Amino acid sequence: VNSNEELERFLRTAAVVSRDYPVVISKYISGAKEVELDAVGQNGELINYAIAEHVENAGVHSGDASLLLPAQKLFVETHRRVKAIGQKICRALKISGPFNVQFMCKENEVMVIECNLRASRSLPFISKTYNVDFITIATRIMLNIPQRPVTIQPIDMDCIAAKVPTFSFSRLKNSDPRLGVEMQSTGEV
Repeated sequence: VNSNEELERFLRTAAVVSRDYPVVISKYISGAKEVELDAVGQNGELINYAIAEHVENAGVHSGDASLLLPAQKLFVETHRRVKAIGQKICRALKISGPFNVQFMCKENEVMVIECNLRASRSLPFISKTYNVDFITIATRIMLNIPQRPVTIQPIDMDCIAAKVPTFSFSRLKNSDPRLGVEMQSTGEV
């Protein structure tokens, strides 16, 4: 929806709009990039982390987005801000275990979309790409076994890893192939 007229037309044609079925309106920032920080904290300190970027612009559900690791088109300052905000969240919540923060970034402005205090769907992909077992590190931390950071040098990697969703649009009658904020993928490769 790009205008008040479009919003009014959309609301008039909606099946039900009421207190039980509200309409949620979110601000869309055109041209923003979605970036993810997957990390493991120990008593509020960042132990290991990875920063990945979505190929698609922000607005596509992270489960439907193609993910690049290491991030390829982030400003160095954006990378620094994502890590710094991740560390602040880790300290503020005293995280001991895995967590994921999704960001919207545009021209070095970094905004938090959400923080999940759990391992994300991307953590196995990240562990395999960097050859660092984030899950074992997180499990040991949750069992109160102190862990040291494992050095990860994304700049020294000789490849770029991509995680790409799979869709079943051709097998699902009347499905809408447009991607948006609701997840539609049925797997990943």
